[in-house]
Amino acid sequence: MDLEIPITLDGFTSQWLTTAFEHDGRGYGTVTAVRAERIAVGEGFLGELARLHLSYAEGNEGPQTLIAKIPTTDGALKPLGVMLGVYERESLFYEQVASKLEIRIPEAYYNGRDSDNANYALLLEDVGHYRSGDHLAGANLPDAISVMETAANIHARWWDSEELSAMEWVPPLDSPINMGLQGLYEQSWPTVMDRYGHLYPDWLPSKLEEFIPEVSSWLISWAEQSRTLTHNDFRLDNLLFDDEGPQPKVVVIDFQLVGRGDGSGDIAPFLGCNLDIDLRRSEELMLLQKYFDVMQRNHAGHETFDDLVRQIDTAHLFWLINWGNTAVTADQPNERAVNLFNAVLQRSIATVVDRDSVQYIGTMND
Repeated sequence: MDLEIPITLDGFTSQWLTTAFEHDGRGYGTVTAVRAERIAVGEGFLGELARLHLSYAEGNEGPQTLIAKIPTTDGALKPLGVMLGVYERESLFYEQVASKLEIRIPEAYYNGRDSDNANYALLLEDVGHYRSGDHLAGANLPDAISVMETAANIHARWWDSEELSAMEWVPPLDSPINMGLQGLYEQSWPTVMDRYGHLYPDWLPSKLEEFIPEVSSWLISWAEQSRTLTHNDFRLDNLLFDDEGPQPKVVVIDFQLVGRGDGSGDIAPFLGCNLDIDLRRSEELMLLQKYFDVMQRNHAGHETFDDLVRQIDTAHLFWLINWGNTAVTADQPNERAVNLFNAVLQRSIATVVDRDSVQYIGTMND
């Protein structure tokens, strides 16, 4: 008999958890009590999360806490998540990909999926005791090195993979949803300039206005070079750090946006938006070299370092436009969110200027 998928966080009862552990063969025994603590409220608007505190019958042992993750119960927002495929993708990621990655991710104790009725639920290892990344503060250099090497390990594992080619649920860069981005950017650009135009050098907006009509063509071009699995939300708020060893070990969370790409969709936004401007200026090429070296050791990635640098520098243009659109369309419920979008735009603008990314506008076919 299939275990019923919880559709609210209250559905993770002690009886349900006991049965789930029995189905999974973990042998934890009877869960006698569960207390749900809502977490990340207002941060993941397409999902709901709770830390479950578990008690067991005498003589039984199991994890003291687990993370329950379900789609939003907001009837106006859930259809958007279903349309974007975020719930389906994360469920299939844990089913088909997670065990094949040699990086640290939360273990799944339960993965429920009913695609026909759009019901999904995950029961995940609680990794909250690890040090959290902070997108607003930015990464320090040891963390940044570990992040770049972790990204390379993901990308190298799936580079030119026949397994990945067979996964039709992993969308390419020229997916129908992505093909709609250019129109969104064109619509939001006047608002971006109205709210954030003071952050841009006087000469830059006119250059970006030349790039926006090229976005769809660039995405199609990049899709032709898509050769690996990408996380697509590779920012510090989705990364944690295990400090037990000599070098921080990265723990990656949230796989709702995985897709196909050449890796720049993870690397460019991390370098351009998750590092302090001065640190990025001094260490960007060294960090790219770390990434390139791991890829080369695994016989994967761009043929030359210069090819990689050009790809990343071009991608910085896309991400600057994307962050501007996000800043004027996403909810900013608190002071941290306001400060974060300002910091992200300032960093992204500085990256495009420093790397002279505008030189690639109009060169797609060169």
